[in-house]
Amino acid sequence: MIRHRRIGASDMTTLHFTLRQLEIFAAVVRTGQVKRAAATLHLSQAAVSQALRELADALDLTLFERDGRRIVPTAAARQLLRLAAAPMAEFDALPGRLRPSADNAVLAGDIRIAASSTIARYILPSALAAVRREHPALDLAVISGNSSQAEAHVAALEADIGFIEGPPTRDDLHAAAWRTDTLQIIAPPDYPVAAVSPTDLAAHPWVAREPGSGTRAVFEQSLALAGLAAPQAHLVIDDSGAIVRAVAAGAGLACVSRLAAIQASANARVQCLDLPGLSLQRPLWCLSRAGHAHSPLIERFRATLDGAIGVDFDESDA
Repeated sequence: MIRHRRIGASDMTTLHFTLRQLEIFAAVVRTGQVKRAAATLHLSQAAVSQALRELADALDLTLFERDGRRIVPTAAARQLLRLAAAPMAEFDALPGRLRPSADNAVLAGDIRIAASSTIARYILPSALAAVRREHPALDLAVISGNSSQAEAHVAALEADIGFIEGPPTRDDLHAAAWRTDTLQIIAPPDYPVAAVSPTDLAAHPWVAREPGSGTRAVFEQSLALAGLAAPQAHLVIDDSGAIVRAVAAGAGLACVSRLAAIQASANARVQCLDLPGLSLQRPLWCLSRAGHAHSPLIERFRATLDGAIGVDFDESDA
């Protein structure tokens, strides 16, 4: 129901009319006859006439004048038709926007994305830019944080979809394996890496993500599976890019996504270490609320996003 308030009315009466009444009104204007409009809309002439009366009464306007056997729209009616055209077109487009089909080329609407910081910084920006180029009617908002924070945003319905580095921890969320990433231990450019072994990691200074970070959780789990204790973090920073810069400045060793390490390594700002017996490959996860089906828009968005990222991402980290 669309509600309008009659401007200047002393009693400030709230006016009521419907999109259906506007649709009937527009059909009468187009056809020039109540009879033809009724046939077009599969309504009785009485129903069409009643809708016109109710719309005219609600707006306190004369919409048509009779000219012999024809009815002619007044100036006010022509203005109403112009003003109503945009909202009526938006209403007609709603089904396609809410339920975009596989062969519907256009995605439109608002999508809120929660992402852990490595994904938000290194994976999503270029992919979302590509999605927006293909679907300019999409409005996208990314909320970044650590994996626990991203989970909380999805659980609280503050985000429509989430992407985390894992592992998932909440029972009220559905987590589906999304892509694969590899962690990388890095060291300052002049660090004596030959002296680093899996059994003496605690003897070295470490820079780490904060508790709740997916990167930190996966690193500590990988060490535990190898029978190794997690080293103490001497410097905690909640951003992978900042950790790489701290390591490059000599702060110590760190474990970050290879996505965060690769550029710094190529520029000789850090060294990359491979420790035998330590598996640092991890799945990335796509999150949704448990028991809440994704809307067709979100499903199409994820498929489009996956296409924008491409298969090379997983292959490069295998």
